[in-house]
Amino acid sequence: MLDRYSITLNADELTLVLGVEVPDEYQPQYNAAPTKSLPIITGQNPNKLHFQKWGLMAMWTKNKAMSPKFFNLPLASVLTKPSYQKKLKAQRCVIPMDGFFVWKRVAKKKLVPYYFFYPDKRVFCVAGIWETNEDQNSFIMITRPSNESIAPFQNDMPAILDTAITRKWIASEVDAELKELLQSESNQTLLSHTVSPRISNIDSNDQMFIQPAPASDQHGNYTLFT
Repeated sequence: MLDRYSITLNADELTLVLGVEVPDEYQPQYNAAPTKSLPIITGQNPNKLHFQKWGLMAMWTKNKAMSPKFFNLPLASVLTKPSYQKKLKAQRCVIPMDGFFVWKRVAKKKLVPYYFFYPDKRVFCVAGIWETNEDQNSFIMITRPSNESIAPFQNDMPAILDTAITRKWIASEVDAELKELLQSESNQTLLSHTVSPRISNIDSNDQMFIQPAPASDQHGNYTLFT
């Protein structure tokens, strides 16, 4: 499950890196989480950041619970389920971020949060799709099976797009190419460190959340099992 990420550059830096217009409402996010309004780039207007809520609202309305199904979309579902084929053709987006969080299970009821990022701390983009439901736009993050960096922690990871193919994902109209892009993987290794369990507080947005912190579980209890 992927339910937290960060995008920490200021507006001017983000404009320079992504080559897009960044609206005044943009603020760095150290704890981007489902239900929050977050910046994405869509195929309809690829030159400007847009703000949409993370989590497909139609699915959220039906389930009434914080289920991963409403904010994570497994690659296998994108490739095989007819319900996503129309969105794949016309409602693709990318989600800019510079890191993401996963929880490592160290005991039956103990989870330790880790922050993953590239060695150069660069911004990268993750594939997603978006929808409109009752005049509200929302997006879902596509995930794929974990690579060697993430596998010891969990079975899935964000569908990260290398810089060279990010624009192709936004612009392509060829189904076979889109599916190929989704399955391509970066060869660069991700780094990680433990962070404060306060990241679990969805309402907090603090720079300390991406800083190294002693390994402790979701209750704040220190642990040696990392």
